[in-house]
Amino acid sequence: MRSIEEIIMAVAHTTVLSLLGKDVSFSVLLDEQIKSFFPEGMNITGLVEEVIIALNGNHQILVGDEFYQLSKIDLNL
Repeated sequence: MRSIEEIIMAVAHTTVLSLLGKDVSFSVLLDEQIKSFFPEGMNITGLVEEVIIALNGNHQILVGDEFYQLSKIDLNL
């Protein structure tokens, strides 16, 4: 039988796992210091090839050659 912690974690990771193998489009949330170098922002499109599920909740997706933290992107769904 699964513990309540396992069930809660499974539900929390459903969204990130559902992105695996999907074409996505998102903008990267930039820090104020970096915005001056990218005045148009950074818009990324591509296939999610890998997903990293971290115990600390800092999940990441691999699109192209770059990993992106889910907390620092704005998905266009």
